Amino acid sequence: MITISIFREMLAELRARVNKKSATPISGVVLVVHEGHAVKKLKDKTGVWLVVTYPNSEQTGRENNTYSTNQVLMFLVEKVPAGQHTDEQEVQHYIKLQAIMELISEQLSDMEEYCGSLQIEWARNFEWEYDIFGGFNGLSIGFKITGYDK
Repeated sequence: MITISIFREMLAELRARVNKKSATPISGVVLVVHEGHAVKKLKDKTGVWLVVTYPNSEQTGRENNTYSTNQVLMFLVEKVPAGQHTDEQEVQHYIKLQAIMELISEQLSDMEEYCGSLQIEWARNFEWEYDIFGGFNGLSIGFKITGYDK
């Protein structure tokens, strides 16, 4: 299982790496237990935010030889008042967030050092998001951190 303190450091480093390359910076990272928890944490925030759920972990094996599968779900979102964008503005908004998400995916591939003996799997699932967390739009990415625990 990935240690939460190391996971939090990894997210801060991910944000820093992406912000060095992105025309639009990520304003911050919000770590939540459940997706519904993000509504309260994002309530009055502006800008682009990376919302990340604590990774669920499934362990198999024996006492001193366990294999972990940690499921991670990240949301890259920005608050957009309903009905405020034209179709073209909405497309441009999603284009902007897609470019940032591509940087996130690229940087995740280079961040194995934060996981210790665990590895970030390359297989990733991307989904478009609309009106989540009380009016935020963007993308989500799901991936796994797997391997043998120390």
